[in-house]
Amino acid sequence: MLALLALLTLLLLIDQWLTRLGDGAVAAAWLLLWLPLLALLFWRRRMARRAWLRVHLRRESPWVGRLHGGLVMLFGQGLVAGALALALLISLARGVPSSTWIVLVLCVPLWAKAWSGTRCYLGRHASEEFLAVTAARLLVWGAAALLLLGLATWGLWRPLPDLGELSLFEAVGHFSASQEAQSPLLRFLLTLTAALDGARHWLAQHWFEGLPGLGLRLVAWMVVLVQEWLFVWPSLLLWEAVSHVVYGHATAVRTQPSPGAN
Repeated sequence: MLALLALLTLLLLIDQWLTRLGDGAVAAAWLLLWLPLLALLFWRRRMARRAWLRVHLRRESPWVGRLHGGLVMLFGQGLVAGALALALLISLARGVPSSTWIVLVLCVPLWAKAWSGTRCYLGRHASEEFLAVTAARLLVWGAAALLLLGLATWGLWRPLPDLGELSLFEAVGHFSASQEAQSPLLRFLLTLTAALDGARHWLAQHWFEGLPGLGLRLVAWMVVLVQEWLFVWPSLLLWEAVSHVVYGHATAVRTQPSPGAN
């Protein structure tokens, strides 16, 4: 649990200082997020490939060794991890609401309990070899669904910008004009992201301008849902990576009596 709190502290520090850093420090922060995501995604992918090989190929087949996952898989997962780390970095640079940080801190003890509880429960049903990845995936997907639903619903009641009198170009310019960062690269990414936000809000209001207020809010809720996902999903993957390091892949599996036992 302390390791997860330390991770949240690190993310909070990045959130507070990122826009004041230069290009080199921003790249170092991205690398700091990318490495654990790469390690986790590569391990996940290799476990999924191992399960597929067990089903479709014989153990003695030479293709088992050729397809177990190597540089090509590492490169592919590196690209995915890089995109997730960049999405998390941009979310932190744009500023995460204090209410979100409070929710995440309160979820830490729940995560620790759910981590051990899920593995103990699935230990009676799942394959022991794939228990760690199965339990972790189930927990991450469940936590992501709850957090996204809660945060996006909370965002549904935030005031929406009124772009009805603006053109698309004016809306994009309005959103992207106020982005500030010490790093030129980060400032460009923030400006691009803000421009996309302005375009999404403008399109939502003009394409669905015949909808009542609640319908428009639901469209805006979908926009907020995407924005929250770009922060929540990489964050939970980092939680999973830290939990694997702290708790290890092994878990106590309740011994089942053999059929011949009395």
